[in-house]
Amino acid sequence: MKKTFIYSFVVVFPVLLVSCGVFAKNQNSIYKTELDTSATPPKTEIVKGKDLKGAQFNAVDEQGRKLNFQIKDVELDPKDPEKETYLYTVFYLDSADSQWKNLCTPDGEKVAKAIPLTGSWDETGKHTESSDLMTFGCTSGVLAKCVRFGYKPWKNVKRKSLRDYHQACTRMTRADYCGNGKGYTREGTPIDIYDDLGIQEKTPNSEMVFEAAWSPDGATFINRPRWYDTLSEIRQECPNKLKERINESGGWTTAEKVKQNQSDSLLFNDSLVRKRP
Repeated sequence: MKKTFIYSFVVVFPVLLVSCGVFAKNQNSIYKTELDTSATPPKTEIVKGKDLKGAQFNAVDEQGRKLNFQIKDVELDPKDPEKETYLYTVFYLDSADSQWKNLCTPDGEKVAKAIPLTGSWDETGKHTESSDLMTFGCTSGVLAKCVRFGYKPWKNVKRKSLRDYHQACTRMTRADYCGNGKGYTREGTPIDIYDDLGIQEKTPNSEMVFEAAWSPDGATFINRPRWYDTLSEIRQECPNKLKERINESGGWTTAEKVKQNQSDSLLFNDSLVRKRP
């Protein structure tokens, strides 16, 4: 399962569900309440999984525009061995030409689907949890990709929540060393991902070299940047954050050594040694 990640632009879509209920913390369910004027308590129905196919709702996009949405299709993610993640084909009604259009652009495998996640992400890439907001993470963007890597933010592994692992993964895949939303990768750049939970394991003999260690706030240590000629720019972007956290010795270290000194490191990645063409 995996192995290399091909970078693509992040597509983040916060949606506030209004008339039909709210997405619960179970990322595959909608709770609907039928209002009743009698003394009988209202009936609550849980709609989830493939039963959401055809559902329509009003929502507000990240620009604050009120739009109509429809879930055209729902299927289990074929890449999820645990068979618990659903992929949603979400369309919105474009007011400019009154045409229904896919929310997502196709990914590298020509899949244009989304995974719903609770909360929202701001312009710096930071996640804020919410029971009223959810985000459609398209398969072409890092939110869904990190879920498909196994970092499902609603789960626990070895008594550890994967919420921070998912956030760290979004920083890593975009090479967001400073943790401020600015990425330093390039389209088509492969990386090898691994962690200490056994969700992703280091690929042996990959010809890649240890690049960096990651936390939810960005890099905890940079052995060498993904693209060598971005190093000076990274230093200028967040000099205090990465002070004494960039390998200055000239000799390369390993992820194992970094773990001993940077206990807040959750994820690690290797990449090829290359310069921008």
